Amino acid sequence: MRLAGAQCQHPLESRLDRMQCSSLLSPARTAALLVTCGCAAMAAAQNTPASASSAANNDWMAQTAKMYYSSSKAGLKGFDCALKPDWRAFFASKSGGDVKASDEPAVTLLNSVKTAVHARMDGGSIIDWDPPAQQLDSTQTALLSQMHGALNQMVQGFMQFWSPFIESQVVPDTAEGLEMTTTADGGRQFHVATPQVEVTETFDSGHVLRQYNVTMSGTRIQMTPAYTADSHGLLITHFHAFVEPMNDPQKNMEMNVDVNYQWLENFPVPAQLNMDVVGVAGLNIGFANCTVQH
Repeated sequence: MRLAGAQCQHPLESRLDRMQCSSLLSPARTAALLVTCGCAAMAAAQNTPASASSAANNDWMAQTAKMYYSSSKAGLKGFDCALKPDWRAFFASKSGGDVKASDEPAVTLLNSVKTAVHARMDGGSIIDWDPPAQQLDSTQTALLSQMHGALNQMVQGFMQFWSPFIESQVVPDTAEGLEMTTTADGGRQFHVATPQVEVTETFDSGHVLRQYNVTMSGTRIQMTPAYTADSHGLLITHFHAFVEPMNDPQKNMEMNVDVNYQWLENFPVPAQLNMDVVGVAGLNIGFANCTVQH
């Protein structure tokens, strides 16, 4: 049974309240929105450049782009996987230690749910959520509804902010339309500004993207990506994101994301995703029995 994505609207008595669930989802959703809008702003600036870029900057960016793996250039259109969320680790991360005895029934129930993702690189990913065929009380129903919404939004949020990095959309192959400067270490920094969005990217002297910052609608995300050198090129494996509503510093959020890969038909597909919202909770998800679309 495929269920539509649920919102985080049913608090579980004494175990998972609405505020905690909302806080867990917020950084992933915000990161997805800002990264997507940042890429759109950069593409628009390059489509209608205000002035010609120097040959040196164009050459530098062309050399940079060749260093990164791009799933879009390789032809990956999507993948389908069974999902294996580690619910025990999730509840342990909430309590700051071991799983509480009161949470054991919730872990058991959630482990009985079969989940899968049908991920598409151009958007429109779908999460399958198949609960057990048993009589459920109101508390169990609320738990499943809430955690279905949490898993759905976290995985979809991940796909939306991960895709521009694995597809190398954030690494343009030309400097046209970009306001570019040379950094102290010989790297490059470029800036794009529209009435709605500002984007700043910083590359070190080795052409590695070290900082990706986007500001939109009074919210700023400072994203620090990390890459692993692979025979196919530089592959994104880690994000540190700091989300800052500039008019309300008390709502700052911090998130760490780690991605391990499995190679299928010469395409990298997530094998393990670890998402941790600092001070709130973390969720680790395995990807199994995967197939790819190309």
